[in-house]
Amino acid sequence: MPSLFFAVLSEAKPWIQKTNAKPVHHSGKFRIYKNDSIYIIISGIGKMAMALAVSEFAHLLPKEERDKMKVWNLGIAGSNQPNWKVGEFFWIHKITDFATGKDFYPERMTKSVFPMETNLTTFDRPIAKTTTENQFQVFSETDLQSVSLVDMEGSGFFEAASLYFPLENISIGKVISDHLEGNFCKPETVESIVTNVMEPLFFEWTHPLPWVMEDPFETKIWPDIWKEVKELRLTETMKHDLKKSLRYYFLRYPNTNIPMPNLEIVPKIKSKSEVKTFVEEWKKQLHV
Repeated sequence: MPSLFFAVLSEAKPWIQKTNAKPVHHSGKFRIYKNDSIYIIISGIGKMAMALAVSEFAHLLPKEERDKMKVWNLGIAGSNQPNWKVGEFFWIHKITDFATGKDFYPERMTKSVFPMETNLTTFDRPIAKTTTENQFQVFSETDLQSVSLVDMEGSGFFEAASLYFPLENISIGKVISDHLEGNFCKPETVESIVTNVMEPLFFEWTHPLPWVMEDPFETKIWPDIWKEVKELRLTETMKHDLKKSLRYYFLRYPNTNIPMPNLEIVPKIKSKSEVKTFVEEWKKQLHV
């Protein structure tokens, strides 16, 4: 059973109508729609709202169901690339949270009718290249030099989803709605843009995950690696981040041996700062 997260109703409405999903009555804050085989969740605007919606939804499900669930975030995004057209769809392979500078790396979508992928930068406020009456946060071309697409939810979605769902089950896709002119999109425009890319995405979203019956990373690779480094006594956060980085490399390069540090030095590492340095240097190798 797949799940699909949107920020606003206008993004979700075409999908709700297509699936005939009905509201789920629950004690939580966020709107959840469901039919016999899918979930659609509307979070509201902003990365915090999205992260809370992911968390609330995840706590409604048993871990066994989450482990087999495809989890997507779709929606509109502004483009800093003038040659990219409104309505073009991109899969996201890197997310940068502008406020914190933190990067996230979703699994690359290798089989899709939409072949283009790019990076996404999540901002805390709507942004624009020029000043308008809407008082968006204004950035110059120099400020946006490394930015391709922008939104306000992507980093919150991915950071929260990766806590509850296997990394390889999570994907983010964005369709261009504007070129940062500083104007809000009308709901009917958003619905039209989303509808135009919905049909092929619907098939890909509802297609079962190929690995739900077997996860070699979880059953073999990670347990073997953990045996080698467990005496480092990593914190739960460090262990979680390292495991995510290892899985990221495994998914991106399935036919390549995972880079390993010099394990002979593990018994010699004693201080917390040495442990942190050891893990950070290892993660750098995994995110090449």
